Amino acid sequence: MTMASPDTELLREAEAFADDIADLLDRTVTVDAAVRAQVRGARILVGAFQPDGEATSIPLQVRGEHRLDLRVRFQCEWDFARRFLAIASSEFALKLPHVSEPLIRFDYLRSHTWSPAHVQLHGESAALGWLHAFTGSTKPPKVQELHLPVGGKRLRPSVEDVLEFAIRDLGVDPHPGAQQRIDEGRTRWRRRQVMAAIRDVVKDDPEGAPSDLQAAIAQAVQDVADN
Repeated sequence: MTMASPDTELLREAEAFADDIADLLDRTVTVDAAVRAQVRGARILVGAFQPDGEATSIPLQVRGEHRLDLRVRFQCEWDFARRFLAIASSEFALKLPHVSEPLIRFDYLRSHTWSPAHVQLHGESAALGWLHAFTGSTKPPKVQELHLPVGGKRLRPSVEDVLEFAIRDLGVDPHPGAQQRIDEGRTRWRRRQVMAAIRDVVKDDPEGAPSDLQAAIAQAVQDVADN
């Protein structure tokens, strides 16, 4: 990739990414999702923003009425080779309208060495309180303070997974053809993540990784052909 300017080129990549997220949302659960790329200081953010630049939530319909809000936000940067757009952090949250605390959050922080991708549920648990009583902790137990690991850096939930969860488990109204768009987007996401994971492996082991990966890919191709 030829870059006229790192910031300019990264913004262009982020804008294309924002267009893809907006298309996903508008073809599944929303209408005219206000998703775009925005420069904020030294960062480039992708998410839903008001005209004044302030972050906003995206309304979702349940049985034709506004019953849930979706918060989508990404912080974008270059990957280690400065060739491909990478996500430094992301947050997907589902919340009730006019309630600041979400029902559930799917967070990703690339810099975290433990549980970079995790889910946080907002609620109460009597069992958690019972467990804390034995630890001697005087802090009131909160389920949302638990970071439940999900898939790690490369196998973390995608926006498509969150939308499918909202439709299937929370009753959000889907558009016709929503499942097809979710499946298509998830296939592209997984392909990108597999390619990024391969690049990670080669970066960490440039001597031994290429031959091992070639053998694994060749075997996978043969297995598909045989079946």
